[in-house]
Amino acid sequence: MDPTIDQLRHLIADELDVNIGYDEIGADVPLLEEGLKLDSLSLVKLITLIEESFGFEFAEGDLNMEVFVSIRRLAELIDSRAKAAAE
Repeated sequence: MDPTIDQLRHLIADELDVNIGYDEIGADVPLLEEGLKLDSLSLVKLITLIEESFGFEFAEGDLNMEVFVSIRRLAELIDSRAKAAAE
């Protein structure tokens, strides 16, 4: 499994109040609607956890529904930010 997806699954299962275990969180589960159903407070907490864990800040343009459609899509953004920071 992709290490970024794995880390995101752990952050969600361990740090957010979602009442879903790590093993139940798939890479393509929707974060907002018919999946984890994260509310606005949980989403803000997740953004903060990601920034702390991965060492970058989301750009204003990153904070849109397309990025948070699934864990996989969120991981793609994180990986692209990490790659850009390394260059």
